[in-house]
Amino acid sequence: MKLRIENLATLFLIAVILLGGCSGCGQKTVPETPVTPPNQSTPDSTSKLSGVKQNKTNPKSRGKTAKLSPKNFSDLNYLASLKDVEYIQVAREHDGGIPFPWEPTIVHLETWKKIIRVERDLYERWRAGELTIDEFNEKHLQLFRDLGILTWARIVLDLSGGSIDDRMIALADLAYKENPDDFDTLLTWVFAGENLTDLYGKEKTAATRRLYQMNSNHPWVLHKLAMCILGTHPEEALGYAQKAQELDPGYLHLGVEGLCYYQMGDYKKALASFKRSHAAAVATSPSYIIRAIAWWVEDTKKVVNNNGVGEDVREKIRKAGQPILGLDLPILYR
Repeated sequence: MKLRIENLATLFLIAVILLGGCSGCGQKTVPETPVTPPNQSTPDSTSKLSGVKQNKTNPKSRGKTAKLSPKNFSDLNYLASLKDVEYIQVAREHDGGIPFPWEPTIVHLETWKKIIRVERDLYERWRAGELTIDEFNEKHLQLFRDLGILTWARIVLDLSGGSIDDRMIALADLAYKENPDDFDTLLTWVFAGENLTDLYGKEKTAATRRLYQMNSNHPWVLHKLAMCILGTHPEEALGYAQKAQELDPGYLHLGVEGLCYYQMGDYKKALASFKRSHAAAVATSPSYIIRAIAWWVEDTKKVVNNNGVGEDVREKIRKAGQPILGLDLPILYR
């Protein structure tokens, strides 16, 4: 698909909206590639931190880095008041869900201040009729590239708290179009790119398999891949879900391991897994995750205690390649 001309202004006004303070672009088809799943662990195994860290996209700063709220991150007066600060990043709030699958984006303070000034000047000149829409688009696109389109995309996500709309999709798509073989760019596209109505469809599944080929020890990639293939290949998905939990125990409270067992028809193991997930969720998670896991515990109890009553219905869903407990998994960040 192509980036429609009438949507270019909307795409470039992302910065205006987020920095003011006071759809989709073309992409390459992602090929399906086979993967070798990790070995499955037993359901009673204890998750351990492995020491594996996510890919770092930012160079290490050589000076002091300040974490700023989204409001202050875009406030030139506030930025001017910072003393002895060389780099800045958006402070993230974490309410018990899974955080973004990448580290916070760090930008040089003086570079960011300059970008805000240039961006606002472009916007005012466009509003005053001094720039045509084509001139505005061309200059704004160059501003994106000067900072880095991927950097822009991740800053936009941080400033919006992970909210994704058509403009965010267009920015992620643009980054992917121009650098489709880069791990961090592809990761951002899987997270926020085209076709959010089908988060676990063929396109996103194929892209997630590519990410797995690039880095088989990335917890979010493993978690995402497990969800993508839960309905069609639950045994394979189980291995990914368990490895994600091993690398980062924070994924336990999302209950994906239990969903895999449930999909496989092993309801006793599913119940044991859901109980572990519920205990973890109660200790760390927002109420909507706790409620979802609690419902799965009760549903699975009924299946176990009633000798599999309703299995004919579940088997029809299973044969259709759909997750029996549905696609609305209790997660914050996909």
